[in-house]
Amino acid sequence: MKRFFKAFFTTFLVIVVLFVGSTGFFLFKNHIENPGDMISELKSSNDNIQFLLLGVDSLDSASATNTRSDTIMLVNMNLENGSADLISIPRDTYASIEGYNNQKINHSYNYGGSDLTLQTVNNLLGTDIKYYITMDYSFVEDVVNIIGGVTVDVPIKMDYEDPWADPPLSIHLEPGVQSLNGNESLQFLRFRKGYTNQDLGRVQAQQQFVSAFINKVKSPLTFVKAPILLKSYGKYTDSNMPFSQIVKLGLNVRKFSTENITTNTLPGYPGYRNKVSYFFVNQNKTDELLRTMGIK
Repeated sequence: MKRFFKAFFTTFLVIVVLFVGSTGFFLFKNHIENPGDMISELKSSNDNIQFLLLGVDSLDSASATNTRSDTIMLVNMNLENGSADLISIPRDTYASIEGYNNQKINHSYNYGGSDLTLQTVNNLLGTDIKYYITMDYSFVEDVVNIIGGVTVDVPIKMDYEDPWADPPLSIHLEPGVQSLNGNESLQFLRFRKGYTNQDLGRVQAQQQFVSAFINKVKSPLTFVKAPILLKSYGKYTDSNMPFSQIVKLGLNVRKFSTENITTNTLPGYPGYRNKVSYFFVNQNKTDELLRTMGIK
C-alpha cells in the first residue's frame, strides 16, 4: 500500500506481533508436550530482539506481479525496559542486490522475497540481523475486523477519491465518534488532505487510532479471539523468527507503549544516478545510529 504512514504502520504491526506472541504463549502452555525445553530456550535468549519488518502488498513474490516491499524497517526491541527503536529504510535506497547489481532496495523482495531483502539490508548496513517478519497489508484490515472494530473520533468530514492511487483511494467518512471496521480504518489512516494543520492533524488522528487499537487489543475479551487472530497472522504474515522469540515478545507485551517506541530514518540524501532517482546512504551517520541502537 503505497504512501502508507510508515511510523503508524510499524507501531501497529509491532503491537500486533506482541499480542500474537502472548496468545501464542497461552497455546504453547496448553498444547506443547515438553514445555521445559521452551522455558530453557526463553531463559537463555537475549533480552534484545532484532528483526527486519517488511510491509508488502502480497506475500507471494513469485506469482505476484512487480511486488515490492513498500515498508522496510529495522527493529530493535529491548524486552528489559520495554523500549523499541525503529529505523525506516527508504524504498528507493541505492543498494547492491546479489545477482541483480545495484538497484532500488525494494526490488529485492520481488527478486527473492524476504530472504534476499534481509541479505541486501545486512550487506548495505554491515549488520547481522537474522530474522524478518513480513506482513501483507490485508492483515491490518483483517485484524481490525476480528477485534470488532476500533472506536475513534473522526475529526473532520473525510471525503476523497483518487483512482490513480495504488491501491485506489475511496474515502468517505463522516465526523464524530464511531466504531470503524477494517476497510473504514484504512480509509481513516490513509486520509491526508483536508486537515487545517496539514500533516500534524494526520499524525494526531493516527495517534488517536493507535491508542484506541492498543486498548482494544489488550482487552480480556479480545483474547477470546486468539485462535482467529493467530489464523490471520498465519495467513497474512511470513517470518523466520523462532517461536520461542515470538513467545518472549508476548511475555513482555505490557511493558510496551507508543511512548517508548522511537523512530528514525536511515541517514542519507536523495540524488540521481544514470537519470534514475535514488536515496543514497550516509555511511558514517548510519554507523553511528546503529551503534547507538546497539545493533552494530
